[in-house]
Amino acid sequence: MKTEIELRKRAVALSLQGRKKSEIARMLQRSRPWVDRWIDRYRAEAPRLSLQDRSRAPKQRRCAYPDRIKRMVLQIREEREQGQRAKYQYALISAQAIYYELRDLDISPVPSPRTIHGWLKEAGRIPERRSQKAPNPTYPVLPCQAVNDVQELDFKGPFYLQDHAHKYYLVTLRDKWSKKTALRALANKSMDAILDFLVSAWQKMGCPRYLKMDNCLDFRGSNRHPRAPSKLMRVCLDLGVQPVFIPICEPWRNGVVENLNGLLDRFLFRTKTFETEKQLHKAVQQTETTINTTHHLSTLRGKTPQAFAAHAELCLPPANYDWRTRDLRLLK
Repeated sequence: MKTEIELRKRAVALSLQGRKKSEIARMLQRSRPWVDRWIDRYRAEAPRLSLQDRSRAPKQRRCAYPDRIKRMVLQIREEREQGQRAKYQYALISAQAIYYELRDLDISPVPSPRTIHGWLKEAGRIPERRSQKAPNPTYPVLPCQAVNDVQELDFKGPFYLQDHAHKYYLVTLRDKWSKKTALRALANKSMDAILDFLVSAWQKMGCPRYLKMDNCLDFRGSNRHPRAPSKLMRVCLDLGVQPVFIPICEPWRNGVVENLNGLLDRFLFRTKTFETEKQLHKAVQQTETTINTTHHLSTLRGKTPQAFAAHAELCLPPANYDWRTRDLRLLK
């Protein structure tokens, strides 16, 4: 009975004689992938060595990190979740964010984000993901290949000041490509307040090609006149922005801004209370600045939104643009 090495030599010899691989497999009673493997491995300069078994040991040994680094990772995660320290007040809690912090602290050896994620999962700090509803394939996806191709608009609230019954709302605008963000706390949901925020934000961020929003009444206009374009839509068209409404009851269509709403809930409302309107506006402004200037995101190649969009060409509204004095009638 021939040994395995002799069968490999025989397969190579038959191949050099011009036999087909399928024929060799039948003659030697081996599978076709087996024949492919040993014919490909054969080297004329090392005929015996090239047909020997190769080691199945891992090519790269797993790096054994010191226990102090693992403890540091878990401690940073806990402090980021609590947000009690000043530098963690509006910080991200992901493995990627922890990796950037360790890198900036010159920790050596610095573990990869995947390793950090594994440690957090092993410690039970990462909850299981809920199953997501399959997207509707018939709904068109807006093209987004540059800064301000698509911006997403949303409301969050109501929320209240301490010992006050007046409702406040947080209006959020976020660029889908650069993740640059604009925030403002509003004392009401009037269309005038929304438009003042939008024009002010676009004078800094630039006007988008498309503005995505949900079908809430504050954006689409009036139930009494459902076919009449809202004032928001008219201002968008006046500035060359195409308004786009996502399907009803499908908030994941605005996934970028909805994800931000989850962060804002942790940054502003879950652990904090505000006694005055001045405190609220100051916290919202500080949150906006922190998100744009300190959040390093893997989708931005490790850059912050401000740095990623720094060299983008922006389409700004006219310097003295005032939507109140514009003729917003739509003429056929």
